[in-house]
Amino acid sequence: MLLLTLAWRNLGRSRRRTALTLAAAVFATLLMILNLAVSAGSQRRWIANAVELYPGHFQVSARGYRDTHALDDALVLTPGQDALPGGARWAPRLESFGLVSADQDRATGRGVQLLGLDVARERTLSRLLRGMNAGRTPARARDGGPREIVLGDLLARNLGAKLGDSVIAVSADAFGSQTADRFRVVGTFHLGSSELDGFAAILDLGELQDFLGVGAGVSHVAIFAPDLRAQPAIGVALAAAFPPDRFEIVAWPQLVPEVVQFFRIKDVGDWLKNGLLLIVVGFGLLNTILMSVFERVREFGVLRAIGMRPRAICGLVVMESLLLSLLGIVLGFALGIPLVLWLERNPIPLSGAELRASLAVFGLEPVLEFALSRSALVALPAVLFGVGLLAAFVPAVRASRSRPVDALREA
Repeated sequence: MLLLTLAWRNLGRSRRRTALTLAAAVFATLLMILNLAVSAGSQRRWIANAVELYPGHFQVSARGYRDTHALDDALVLTPGQDALPGGARWAPRLESFGLVSADQDRATGRGVQLLGLDVARERTLSRLLRGMNAGRTPARARDGGPREIVLGDLLARNLGAKLGDSVIAVSADAFGSQTADRFRVVGTFHLGSSELDGFAAILDLGELQDFLGVGAGVSHVAIFAPDLRAQPAIGVALAAAFPPDRFEIVAWPQLVPEVVQFFRIKDVGDWLKNGLLLIVVGFGLLNTILMSVFERVREFGVLRAIGMRPRAICGLVVMESLLLSLLGIVLGFALGIPLVLWLERNPIPLSGAELRASLAVFGLEPVLEFALSRSALVALPAVLFGVGLLAAFVPAVRASRSRPVDALREA
């Protein structure tokens, strides 16, 4: 307590220098909080965009299906397995790969991924059906009527198919043989993904099940959480409902690993930018503490003469640096957190036609979003404390080497 009292009084000796250093620390802390909030907001938006595009936050499939994609390993839900906590919703899906070609002589076939969807469920969950840019969603074929299909707009252009035209789809069925049929194009979609727009086709789930002969089997069930905070509880409930010896549960980081890699690279860039601010704060603290040590040669000599050990003098200087760091953190967080909470509720709209167009390609709204990241808010004070400790090292060592004779020389 004595060292703490002395450190606090020493900071008040040169109020102007202390105030300038503290202002720099507060400003740097505020900028780092905003930088981390922008990063967390963009990550939240990219995750939402990635999982809502198609994958979902979780996918549940039968054990072994993800390795073989064989329809023999299709998942059949039992009563009670569709009960999910925390407002989570789910959608069954059936996937198959095959060839599709225009219904005309000498037409060239193209690879296609057939996606059987429960249209009623999928409409409110993923962005697949919200990407419809022409026509309507597919439905079950009526008695004697043609089967219906929706193509990615790029795939439709490559096939030369328009609304109302027929295409022929070929795929492997559940019995290991080939199945083929005509489908009428009733719509197209555009999602800004070359894989989906150029190689995907959507069918009604029941229609694709009949086409492939899998009965009630599905490839997987996509689980959508209301937000990322609900994921742990949903993951526990899924593990209880789907035993790992018979089912496989995959979370979104495994479903969209490229997004995770992008975030890791972006995090490195964010902390590099924050590193520049930390250097500024560190040198500001170093300057303040070092100048204080130079001005107090007599004081340290007297303290040594009355019996204070070098270790205690070193601790006194370190305490002053940590107090400055603590004040900068407290004031920076007191200003930064309310500002981020307000910005989280009021995103900043982005102007510029080119920027809006580039964001629209990925299905993102032209706004700058902010979010509080708990991990970042815990790491930031620790890093700032570390900077304060490092900045005090050289002045503390110098002060601890003071001798009583130095006080006589300064008298």
